[in-house]
Amino acid sequence: MLAFADDEASLYPVIEVAELIGQKIDPAIVDPFGSFWLQPEGLAELAALDARRAALDLRPVDRPAWHWMAPVPRPGKIIAVGRNYMDHVREGQEIWKKRGKVVEIPKFPSAFAKFPSSLSGPRDEIRIPAGLDDIDYEIELAVVIGTAALNVSADEALRHVAGYAVCNDVATRGIQRREMETQVGITLAKNYPSFAPMGPWLTTSDVVGDPQSLRLVLDVDGDVRQDASTSDMIFPVAELISYWSSMGLEPGDILITGTPSGVALAREEPEKYYLRPGQTVTARIEGLGELRNPVR
Repeated sequence: MLAFADDEASLYPVIEVAELIGQKIDPAIVDPFGSFWLQPEGLAELAALDARRAALDLRPVDRPAWHWMAPVPRPGKIIAVGRNYMDHVREGQEIWKKRGKVVEIPKFPSAFAKFPSSLSGPRDEIRIPAGLDDIDYEIELAVVIGTAALNVSADEALRHVAGYAVCNDVATRGIQRREMETQVGITLAKNYPSFAPMGPWLTTSDVVGDPQSLRLVLDVDGDVRQDASTSDMIFPVAELISYWSSMGLEPGDILITGTPSGVALAREEPEKYYLRPGQTVTARIEGLGELRNPVR
């Protein structure tokens, strides 16, 4: 069920608001598993309804009674961009240098696939798979496509964005290293269930404005691990959309845009920083809210 969220994170179910106001609403707009609500006409109708809601003194729902899902629970595809912050590239160069390999500064946006089955909600548990003890975190800006994009220019790319959210691109590093050394790609390491917490909601592109001026912070039990700005991206959001639109982007597709430095893998003793059961990971992006995920 879709709901409006206000500045205090109070929730107002769209269907209930429409009924109280006496407005008929297309069922497709309130289907979070569809993509119509992300498209311009759907967002426009929702914005008009929300404006009417804000003018009334409506009581929000009881938030603890709700299970929050990822804003787009079943996207067609999730494109996960790698090495898109210069400081993260630098720390990666140091890691691979110790293994006798050279990592070049990217000349074009590279990425791997995250599958929808890895998605989880902003309050859901990050579940450590049995037998693994090298689970890492990566805060990322998630971009949700609202209109189909095929071979669009960077100048027009942001017009195809429905909105933005926070994502934590979780990985198991040992498997990732083995996959990368095959030079085939990263798949298993990034796609265990719960390895892509996302949310807490979709903030529409008109509210966000410039996606290249947002602060990202991730902490584990209050210990800040990552603190950066989207202004440090090597390839900004518009360029990423333009590049990947060559294969066609559809409403509901998601791009997660890379992570800054501070991941556990890059620490002097990474085993001290990998996620452990009982910890809580909080990932927040300025103006977009926060994820708060316990580790189990």
